Amino acid sequence: MLPSLRSRPMFQPLPRVCCGLLSALLVLAVPAVQAAPSKKSSKTSKSSKSSRTSSSKTTPAEPAAQPAPAEPEPAPAPAAEAKPPPAPAVETKVAEEPARPAPKTVAEARPTPASKSTASRSAAAESKAPSVAQGRMRIGVSPDLYLESARMTGVQNINAVQLDETFDYSAGFLSFTAWANTPVPTVSERLRVGAGVRILGNYVASGGQQFGFGILNEAFVSGEYGLPVADKMEVVFAGRAGLSFLIPGLEFAETIRNLQAQGVDAWSVPRVGWLVGPSLGARRQMSDRIWLRADLLGQVGQQFLFATSQDISGFRYSKNWSTLGLRLGLSIGAEFSL
Repeated sequence: MLPSLRSRPMFQPLPRVCCGLLSALLVLAVPAVQAAPSKKSSKTSKSSKSSRTSSSKTTPAEPAAQPAPAEPEPAPAPAAEAKPPPAPAVETKVAEEPARPAPKTVAEARPTPASKSTASRSAAAESKAPSVAQGRMRIGVSPDLYLESARMTGVQNINAVQLDETFDYSAGFLSFTAWANTPVPTVSERLRVGAGVRILGNYVASGGQQFGFGILNEAFVSGEYGLPVADKMEVVFAGRAGLSFLIPGLEFAETIRNLQAQGVDAWSVPRVGWLVGPSLGARRQMSDRIWLRADLLGQVGQQFLFATSQDISGFRYSKNWSTLGLRLGLSIGAEFSL
């Protein structure tokens, strides 16, 4: 027992010394071991970087296949998000060319000869449009309000006995006129000539003497000149001349029958007369084919009723009737281009 107890303090410090030496060796060896793998990792990172740059210059790297994780993970960014490789210099120039402002903008602002010719053609077409409308034939219709002051001059002779049958009268109210006219470009584009008819209906004398003549109609030729005074407005100076036709009726037809019963050669045919007169009006163009117009009419006319002379049972018989009147009227109507 005694020797063992004495030997224990001698050998107890050895394990502690060994542990200290081992710990010192470990402390010295760990930095050297760590330095070696870091050099290797830097070399491998440099090589991976160089391989990545070379692969990015050629084609974009495709993501490596990874095992499907047990839990859903966010999808990796698509390869399209990677920066595209720089395009060649030629392609960039071609792409940039449309974005550049076109040179000579001042020259583009100025009208080209083609645009000038187009504008001149359109202006010529616009200027020709009124002339084309003026150059067409037109037809027109209008109601007319008129008032007439006239005198019927009548003389009847039986041998040396003369009977005066003259009387003054007035007439009028409403008539209708239709006409057609066409331009005369050889003289003037504003000058138009034409023809028309006017229907007055029952022509009845009123006032101091009541006497019905019958149905009166007129046929005339006309000429007019339109003088522009405003936009689409013109003053029209016109005139007409023609023939009137009276179909006997009412008291006049009864007088003819009485004369025929007495053996007088009085025919029941229409009576003919003449007319002439000026007019002044205004015309406005409403569209390419429609014009409205209003005219003040003044007309002088004479109607021949009787002009007979013959011997009846040894008596010399003659009868002469005619009317002469001044007719004033207002015409409001429209013209239509064909």
